[in-house]
Amino acid sequence: MRRSLLPIALATTAIIAACGGGGQEETASQGNVFQNPGLEEGRDPWFSLREPEFILSEDVARTGEASALLQMRADPQQEETKVFYLVQEVTTEQLPEILSGHYQVTAWTPGTRLQYLQFAVIVFGADNLPGGYPNHQIRYILAGIDEEPFAIDNAHFVFLGGEDPPLEQWVPFEANVRDDFERLWGAAPKGFEKIRVLFEVRYDSKAPGESPEADVYYDDLYFGPPS
Repeated sequence: MRRSLLPIALATTAIIAACGGGGQEETASQGNVFQNPGLEEGRDPWFSLREPEFILSEDVARTGEASALLQMRADPQQEETKVFYLVQEVTTEQLPEILSGHYQVTAWTPGTRLQYLQFAVIVFGADNLPGGYPNHQIRYILAGIDEEPFAIDNAHFVFLGGEDPPLEQWVPFEANVRDDFERLWGAAPKGFEKIRVLFEVRYDSKAPGESPEADVYYDDLYFGPPS
């Protein structure tokens, strides 16, 4: 059964730009609700929702000595969707305002039409948002596609980029998540149980015989007040 599609919103409150690997500023600052935002302390509390688990890499890092590697590989005969995750759940009284970070793609083989990077903010149990959904989402497309990948009732999409990602360089991204919830859902969420943030590389609706591949690193992740 097809789910209805909520409106796709262009990102008016988010910024994305390519940059080289020379910048060494720490993106984490006081007020960051992410724990271990640069993965310098190991894997925890980051996790993957499904196998394969993300790789704690010490070969590529924007700052410090570690980052998270999502290594996307596909069985040519496997159909439909697969997601490679870096995930953290946080509990706060208010939705943090700014979410930012950096990604780097070192390998990108376009093997299927819907192959892309995104991060998603999922708020569970908000008591003031419409629809009666168990969670409310905003999904931010970082690179790879310029169209909505599928229809989903309880999410809005925001496009920060649409082209294939650049290779071998750190790319910063930033979104004002609180403003986007107010603009797209009508209010900043209140009374919620937790927030799940997912950084992903994925493919959807893959046909048999297609073989998308990618190596994607995430580092210096931030969720908090404006710095």
